[in-house]
Amino acid sequence: MPLTVPLALLRPLLRAIDWAPLAVVTMFTAGLVTLVQAGQPLSSAVGLLVMRVCGTLLGSAAAFALVDAVDRGAEPVPRRLRQALRCLLAGGVAVAVWLCAFAYVLTRLPDDALFPVGDLLIEVGVCLGIGLAAAGTAVRYAQGRQAALAAVLVQLGLVLGTILLPPEVRLWPPTCGFGHWDEAHRFWLLALPLPYAWLAVSGRDLR
Repeated sequence: MPLTVPLALLRPLLRAIDWAPLAVVTMFTAGLVTLVQAGQPLSSAVGLLVMRVCGTLLGSAAAFALVDAVDRGAEPVPRRLRQALRCLLAGGVAVAVWLCAFAYVLTRLPDDALFPVGDLLIEVGVCLGIGLAAAGTAVRYAQGRQAALAAVLVQLGLVLGTILLPPEVRLWPPTCGFGHWDEAHRFWLLALPLPYAWLAVSGRDLR
């Protein structure tokens, strides 16, 4: 497929995507990283919690971008291409907002604080992938925002379910670099491709 086709789709998709949820979560993220313990240095544990909350919510907000009004109508271009571009646009914005928040949180941490960006990015990548993949599946069977809301419930349910795991298999260690941190992030790294494989399958054309 010529590169001109996806490039030509960018402008109409930018107008078609429902950006409101991402805008709301972006404002919430800005407020959260600014107002939590305002005027005081953040501990790495509090900063970690803040970034996890922001990452989970940004992944949920990005799910709304996959609601496609032409899914049940005429399809001048493949559905897989449209959905892939929607994922790239919304997912790119979500990651950019998270990285800006991360950079600001770093300025509020003590100089000797341990705050590994690579490990946290893997967590965000899994949360974002689950939100997009769940939305990609939901929009195959329902239209409008209710499909995205169903995806949000799936994503938040999985996150809450993993939070409640017993300490010996804890996937969200409360402090950076200690306890079961390395074991948990080996799991996150292994899990990272799974939601994106699910997303690729969900984006296939409707029959």
